[in-house]
Amino acid sequence: MDGMMSMEGPGSLGSWLWLWVAMSAAMMLPALVPAASLATRVGRSSLGFVSGYAVVWALSGILAFEAAGALAGAGTWLAVGALGVAAAYQLTPLKSACLTRCRGPLGLLLRRRGFRAGLEHGLVCLGCCWALMLAFLALGAASMLWMAAVAAAIFVEKATRLGGRASAGIALALVGAAIWVAL
Repeated sequence: MDGMMSMEGPGSLGSWLWLWVAMSAAMMLPALVPAASLATRVGRSSLGFVSGYAVVWALSGILAFEAAGALAGAGTWLAVGALGVAAAYQLTPLKSACLTRCRGPLGLLLRRRGFRAGLEHGLVCLGCCWALMLAFLALGAASMLWMAAVAAAIFVEKATRLGGRASAGIALALVGAAIWVAL
């Protein structure tokens, strides 16, 4: 992971994508397992579902690669701005709607099959998490500490009873991180 992003930028796109997919899988797995299990229980291909989900996150890695390149060495205030955007997004109706759909994929799984269901669920998940991933990039994509913090936030929102009620607390934590970075 230490080679994922240096002060000069994220390195090559190929190595970035490999690490991005592995990191995304590690961070999203606790939230994905219940949905994949549900897919199997309603007679959908869990392999197709997980594959579609992974495609969304792999493609988002290209955008993350560009964002990491822009954030690397771009200065403190760009990182503070990214954290501010992430904090603000936590409180939006769009975040709430995506989180609700991500936490309850049964309707999606009854409408769609396998790979296509995974693609759609991946897009909803991306709608929930893009700002948290932006915060992760702003704080340092090579940091296991920040990866664990963002993974914990994602887990709390998606896989615990707190769900969307945790979004305000996470927003507050992001504001705290922005202040910490600014100091």
